Amino acid sequence: MADKAVRRNDLSVYDEYIRQAEKEIAAFKCSIDPMFAQVKQSGRRREALANNAAKLDMAVDNYLMCGAQTEAMVTQKQLTSTLDLIKTYDQSLERQVSAAEKLDDVRVKLEGRLAIAKQEREELAFLLKLAKSKEASTKAMKSLDSLIDEGDMELSQAAENIRSRLDHADAAWEVETSGLDHQLDDAMQTIEVDAALAARMQRLGLE
Repeated sequence: MADKAVRRNDLSVYDEYIRQAEKEIAAFKCSIDPMFAQVKQSGRRREALANNAAKLDMAVDNYLMCGAQTEAMVTQKQLTSTLDLIKTYDQSLERQVSAAEKLDDVRVKLEGRLAIAKQEREELAFLLKLAKSKEASTKAMKSLDSLIDEGDMELSQAAENIRSRLDHADAAWEVETSGLDHQLDDAMQTIEVDAALAARMQRLGLE
């Protein structure tokens, strides 16, 4: 996509990809939403069966303690059936959760790829803008070269005069700087000598 965008000098390739990807991802998310809803519903039904099994289990014990054998037998059958249903839900939920996780992983990867494309688009927009700026500068420099090649002596002489004045100014600055540097060195030496003599006179008690 980047190569195509550079060759065409525009971002329509990326824009079209991003629009299409957003549309496809939205459709994909809508298609997997029912599966996630089904997983949640299966989980709730399995939880309800587990609660009912606990109640049936307690009921069987109560019937047995009361000597109600028939009720205990019927309730035990209900409990056994409920436990079988719970096993079935557990197996089904395991498959549903696994499938849902895989689909959600696909969604994450698709959204990640879309985010990368958007980032690439932003960076490419900057690079294309920079390229256009350089092209404009190159065109301006070519125009300037053409103007100079035409032999505009007046401009050339003016430029030479400016360079000459700058050279003279630089030379004068160097001279003045060098002289000032020597003066500062001499002054510092004088200060050091005076200080040394003052210290010596103080030591000899001549002040």
